[in-house]
Amino acid sequence: MNTSNQPYHNSTMEIADPSRRPGEETWTKGEQQPRKFNDVAFGLLFYMHLIGMVACSAVYAPQMFREMANIAANGGGGRDLLDSSSGMSGNNGLVTSRLMSWAVGASQQLFASSSMAKLSNRLLQEDENDDYYNEGNEQDDFDELLMLMSIAAIVSCIISSLALTVMIRHSRAMIVFSLVFNIIASLVFTIGALFVSPFGAIMGIMMVFFNAYFAYVVWGRIPFAAVNLKSATSAVKANLGLVFVAYSSLITMFAWSAFWLVSAVPTIYITSGCDAQAGACEKEANGLIVFALLISYYWTYQVIQNTVHVTVAGVVGTWWFVPTEASSFCSKAIGESYSRSLTYSFGSICLGSLIVAVVEALVHMVRNLRESGDGGSVFLCIAECILSLLRDIIEYFNRWAFTYVGVYGYSFIEAGKNVTNLFKSRGWTTIITDSLAQNVLTLVSVGVGLITGITCLIISYTHGMVFGDELGASAAAFFIGFMTGLVLTNTLLSLVSASVNTVIVCYADAPAEFRVNHPKLSDDMQAGWAAAWPDQFQ
Repeated sequence: MNTSNQPYHNSTMEIADPSRRPGEETWTKGEQQPRKFNDVAFGLLFYMHLIGMVACSAVYAPQMFREMANIAANGGGGRDLLDSSSGMSGNNGLVTSRLMSWAVGASQQLFASSSMAKLSNRLLQEDENDDYYNEGNEQDDFDELLMLMSIAAIVSCIISSLALTVMIRHSRAMIVFSLVFNIIASLVFTIGALFVSPFGAIMGIMMVFFNAYFAYVVWGRIPFAAVNLKSATSAVKANLGLVFVAYSSLITMFAWSAFWLVSAVPTIYITSGCDAQAGACEKEANGLIVFALLISYYWTYQVIQNTVHVTVAGVVGTWWFVPTEASSFCSKAIGESYSRSLTYSFGSICLGSLIVAVVEALVHMVRNLRESGDGGSVFLCIAECILSLLRDIIEYFNRWAFTYVGVYGYSFIEAGKNVTNLFKSRGWTTIITDSLAQNVLTLVSVGVGLITGITCLIISYTHGMVFGDELGASAAAFFIGFMTGLVLTNTLLSLVSASVNTVIVCYADAPAEFRVNHPKLSDDMQAGWAAAWPDQFQ
């Protein structure tokens, strides 16, 4: 993004789009928008909803935790509030029990650990030696857990950073490998399913044919997709300070999840008249309250995620048009793009995120209704599938809309119009290019996760770390390493994913500027076009 409010495009230079056939509609380019606050009402609505969550936490959380503390101080004895027979029957009861499962249990243990210790002091003295060793073992387990997670984090950061270099130098080979790997993996699944389930084997055969046919159809597009991936990775690597934005968003998501639990669970607990000691609730949870709380969670989650996407789009847009402002670790473009995401474009981010959040909340509610088993499960299953498909479509559309928001500063509605224009002009070319890149990113994330998982497994075995029985210890060590590596790598590569979308949009809008600012990559892109559409590139 440039700092002047003038359009980026150089009207004296135009490069013909080799994918457009003669006589097709002229491409309508995006233009840099004047700096202003877009979709302000939705930004204000988002902040009002956060204030509402804070109010719920301030009003209801103290009441619930006081009750938990009193129960613990009186020696516990409360029934399991999450028992299906504890008065929380019905559809909303199932939702209530799931929302409360973590927080209620954690609260009871928290207060029990302080109050019950005083009441049972004599028993502790009698078993002092045993308790000493048990506490020591628990501390050792915690230290070993932290050590494994730290090692997995270091290994994943090193490998994922190296993966960026590999993707730049061998993007085409990685795309080919991802396509072949999908075929082989589905074939292995089919062979294994033959010994377990005929239905699974049939599904496996369908997967093999689908992956093979997909590879056959897109094979000719690999050169262009590879250059897009190479360009996107180069842009991220040139502005690697974006990793701080990505990892800070991950921390923010964890913090939001914790705060939401502290707000949502007490709200449902108190408004439903629940009694942890009796193990029952006077009434079922209010469906509208539950639905609103779910929207709150998913809305904020989407806003955090999409803020990163818009920031990356802005940085890559600057790298594309004004590379001097976006070619260092902590470049000027990173700070400015992040600032715009939280100010001028924040309302647009909130609007697009709210649409997904409402559908996501509906999916959750329908799923709980279906799992309650109160009848109509077939229709609810169909409804859940339709809503899930709708959610995926909207999320995919939003990715492109937020790219236009980040690059040009459009409002969400205007950005949506540009997305429609993009797909009308490029159609399956855009989807295939994006899909091939996403396959590589997913494969790299899983690969790094496996490496970190195996690393933690080896360390756990050689140092005698035990998290349960022998088999459980191995599984736990591998799982800790795998999930840590997967999450951290996926967070880093989400930057590349957003960058791929931005490169596709910018090349559709401004290939001339790309040639001026990045001639080597532009030549590779032109060669990719020529390989993908040889008849049209004469």
